[in-house]
Amino acid sequence: MRDALAGRNLLQFGSAMTVEGISISSIWKLLRWLPGFVLRRIFTKERLGDLVVVDVRPRYEYATVNLGEVSSFQIWLQLSNLSPFAIELDRAELRFWCGGVVSKACILKKKKLTSGEVCGIYIDGSISDGQANHIARHVHNHGSAIEVDIEFNCSLHNFSKSTGHLAGVIPRFINQHTRTGIHTG
Repeated sequence: MRDALAGRNLLQFGSAMTVEGISISSIWKLLRWLPGFVLRRIFTKERLGDLVVVDVRPRYEYATVNLGEVSSFQIWLQLSNLSPFAIELDRAELRFWCGGVVSKACILKKKKLTSGEVCGIYIDGSISDGQANHIARHVHNHGSAIEVDIEFNCSLHNFSKSTGHLAGVIPRFINQHTRTGIHTG
């Protein structure tokens, strides 16, 4: 297999990436012996934030909007810790745009991620009756998106990560038929 990939400078095997036969995780381990003040200059809060990737889960259903009597939304996010340090998700706020309505949800449960770990985070929230009626009218033209602001703890220093506006979220709508008298367009 290595012969088939010869000539490439960057190879990926599983979750470990290699550059000319040296894995990135090995390079991170070599850097960890440096004193804390040097590591803090190399790995600023902004750099640590850049090494954490947040997106919707790539497989299966990642977003559901339930427009039943008790309306709610559920979203699965995927977090990838590409930094050489263990980090801890301290708290997060998610804003979910759907059909012209903005719904919010928070995560207050802490979650540890080791260096190189990828994990799924489940977030759910409620949708008011009026908002559910509005969403039901726009099921076919919903323009869904999310924004996530996350606070992380790390042995080096605490840092924040904001995803910005992630458009193109395609939720699965269920129970929209319970919104009788609502004309969907």
